[in-house]
Amino acid sequence: MRRLLSTFALIGLLAGCGTTPPVLNYTLGPLSAGPASSLPTLTGASLVVGPVGVPAAIDRLHMVRLLDDSRADVSDSHRWAAPLKTEIARRVAVELARRTPYSRAVAWPQASIAEPDLSLPIDVQRFDADGFERVTLEAVWTLRKAGKDVTSRRFAATEQLAAPTWEALATAHGRLVDALARDIAGALP
Repeated sequence: MRRLLSTFALIGLLAGCGTTPPVLNYTLGPLSAGPASSLPTLTGASLVVGPVGVPAAIDRLHMVRLLDDSRADVSDSHRWAAPLKTEIARRVAVELARRTPYSRAVAWPQASIAEPDLSLPIDVQRFDADGFERVTLEAVWTLRKAGKDVTSRRFAATEQLAAPTWEALATAHGRLVDALARDIAGALP
């Protein structure tokens, strides 16, 4: 009996030594505080944002920082709360609904709009975090109506981090997606 208790005590002690840090999940941060659109709402007009494509290196829940030209830090304990391509589509749709007459803007894949008036696929070419210094977003977006391209643009911007933290990194990603949404909003018919 004493030996059995000693074994359990040893197992408990060993289990306590190998604790792993908690996993922290991040979103793209709070939505921008910009004013809502004063344009009249286009009744019935609908817009589906997506699909959004992202590079394979960041198409994961783990947050990734570039350390130099050939090394990346893929964090085990800092993760996105949802896939980036899903979060980008959702955030752009929310911003477009706020900033344009397209109040029926939704993220792809969606079930509420069977045949949207417009679709907006976004191809993210680069969404790199350079250490804890800056984040760069490069994307190509295309506005389509009835399957035909209406307009297409390339977007590129860099955002400095406010602090050398994972939370600041996530917030900088969000500010860049907001800038992308503003760029798209300015070009919508």
